[in-house]
Amino acid sequence: MRVLHSLAAIALAAALAACALQYRLPAEPPRPVAPQPATGDLRPGLVPLYFRGMIEHIDNMPRGEDLTKGRRGAAIPVLDADSSSGVMWESQDRRNYSVLMEGLIRLDRPGRWGFAASSNDGIRITIDRHRVVDDPNVHATQTSPVTFIEVAQAGWYPLQVQYFQKGGSAALKFLWQPPGAGTLAPVPAEALAHKP
Repeated sequence: MRVLHSLAAIALAAALAACALQYRLPAEPPRPVAPQPATGDLRPGLVPLYFRGMIEHIDNMPRGEDLTKGRRGAAIPVLDADSSSGVMWESQDRRNYSVLMEGLIRLDRPGRWGFAASSNDGIRITIDRHRVVDDPNVHATQTSPVTFIEVAQAGWYPLQVQYFQKGGSAALKFLWQPPGAGTLAPVPAEALAHKP
């Protein structure tokens, strides 16, 4: 009986340690890109890199030199997609692929902004160094918890989206709650752009 209690205590301690290691937002507010791009210097949407291969956690997505193995696709104008077949955008695959999307997001006023995503499977979204969405595992369609960040000034901010699809249906909807808004809504296309 003592062995079972000891094992339960070890398991509880490990779970608490894992909770303590969860990602924490940086203390300072996110920084807009500098200098701010002129409107005419931007193109709509986020630029994607597609990768083939089974992934079961965002941390296993390609990085570093492996990014050179990605296939560039046409800009994705808005992150509001779902597919019963699993094929999303220009993935060309129904399963076992991942997409790294990069660009800018326009936060048009200072204040407290909330972010979340509805996805199937894993998703991680970062604004500047702030991880605003982190639902990194294999899962059915679900909405992540809302993360709030304080934005000090209006402008275009660096945005990175990591997404993977293991199999079955696929979905990704990026949501925000601007200052003063009472509910989450899809991030509109006019708030997403990239430098060509």
